[in-house]
Order: sequence, then structure tokens, then C-alpha cells
Amino acid sequence: MVGEIETIARGPSTPCQVLIAENKEPPTKKLHVDHSITFKESDLEGVKTPHQDPLVISAGIGDPCYNVKRILVDNGSSVDVLFYSTFLSMGLSREKLQPAAGPLYGFDNRPVRVEGTITLLVVLGEFPRQVEHPILFIVVKSESAYNAIFERPLQTIFGAVASIPHLKLKFPTPSGIGTVRGDQQVAQ
Repeated sequence: MVGEIETIARGPSTPCQVLIAENKEPPTKKLHVDHSITFKESDLEGVKTPHQDPLVISAGIGDPCYNVKRILVDNGSSVDVLFYSTFLSMGLSREKLQPAAGPLYGFDNRPVRVEGTITLLVVLGEFPRQVEHPILFIVVKSESAYNAIFERPLQTIFGAVASIPHLKLKFPTPSGIGTVRGDQQVAQ
């Protein structure tokens, strides 16, 4: 990790190109590992219940990688969001942004200014149960209690399952099921 981002700063889908290549090699057998994701009573350890807290986690973002805190895990949108203040805190420049089509609408149904899009590496978990994938973020200039919001696209790419009662995000890794525990104190 290069640094840590803790600060609180007070879309559209695009077609993709698919290339098909012919493989001349004989297929190899893959070892099938069961990666069933479950949540048990033991997953509640350390969680003050009952609660109505959101799932707020930390994850590695970028290359070089920053430990970004105050990331909201939400299932309510089809875009992953990185707030502009976090983007700047990571030492990224506007030149890295790609244009974005149209506005993004916030919780109050008002348009939010979109600065652009950027694909950044996201790292979930801790070694050896750690995975990483490039994620397309919409970068928005808006006040928020969070540094980023991980929505359905990221969760789908990672095969991640969130449990609000357990305040955990679980996902398959080559070494078994990885877990990121939410920070209940930060969420409140």
C-alpha cells in the first residue's frame, strides 16, 4: 500500500468489444473447488446487534494501491462511484479521466456532476484470501460521508455477497472464501 485515505469530503452502460480467438491447445481439466458463500452465527462476532448500520469497508484501490477507508457497499445502483476528493487524494490527475455520457442521479433524484470515468485496480481481502480486478468507476464531484461506493457491478465481477446483518462482504478466491469485515464504528 502506498498510503491510506480516511478523509470525509463534505450511469450509463457502454458497449464492449468482444474478440474471439481460437485455441489450438487441447483443453485442460480444471480443478473444481466449491466456493459456496454462507453466513453463520459466528460471522456476527464483534457486531453489535441489533443494528441498522450500512456496510462500510476498506479496500485497496489503484496502482500504486491505496488503502481506502469509508467505502459504502450498496446494491442499489448499477455504477461504482469514486468521489472526486478521493480521486485527488490518490494523486490522480484529471487527464486520467475518460469522458462520461450524461449525468448521474443521486438519492434525491437530482443530477450529480460527473467528472469522468476511470478504471482502477481494486483489491479485496488479505493474503492468501485476496483477489483483485480492474473496476470502472464513475468519478463524481459531490459531498459524501464516503470515499467510494461499491455497487452491483463490482460485486458481480468479484462474485461478492454482502450481508448487512453480519456487516461482511464475502467473495471466492483461489484459496477459499475471502472476507472483508465492515467497520461498524465508522458506519455510525
